[in-house]
Amino acid sequence: MPGDETPPTDSERTPLGVLLWFGWAFLLLAITGLLLPKIIDFVDFSARAPFSLLGIFMMAELALVIFGITVALQRKRVAWRLALLISFLPVPILAGLPPAVLGFTGDAATGWYTLFIPVGLVISAILVVLLLRRSARAYFSED
Repeated sequence: MPGDETPPTDSERTPLGVLLWFGWAFLLLAITGLLLPKIIDFVDFSARAPFSLLGIFMMAELALVIFGITVALQRKRVAWRLALLISFLPVPILAGLPPAVLGFTGDAATGWYTLFIPVGLVISAILVVLLLRRSARAYFSED
């Protein structure tokens, strides 16, 4: 009957660490998307260089996050390692990206770093600890 479905067991539920990681990954995509016009317009320190180090970092980050989300949605085993790697991105993204892209003054950048480096470290620590739990590792079980 339609109302007789059994509730999901613990092995069928998505672990909290994985849910928080998905939240972080999609937030990272949103931040990157919002700042992408500024990243494209960013002028590196050398006028002779046809590229910027920030642009290379952001394109690598974008590729990593999109691929990580794709394999995590499929619950592939490699996604767990990618999720751990992506969990270390809060510090450079939250603390380093806005001052560089938005052209903060020295004092404003220092204040931003003072505030967001600890925030990024806390987010990274929480994500890594939750992803290292057995339930999170077991979630990524597909070959």
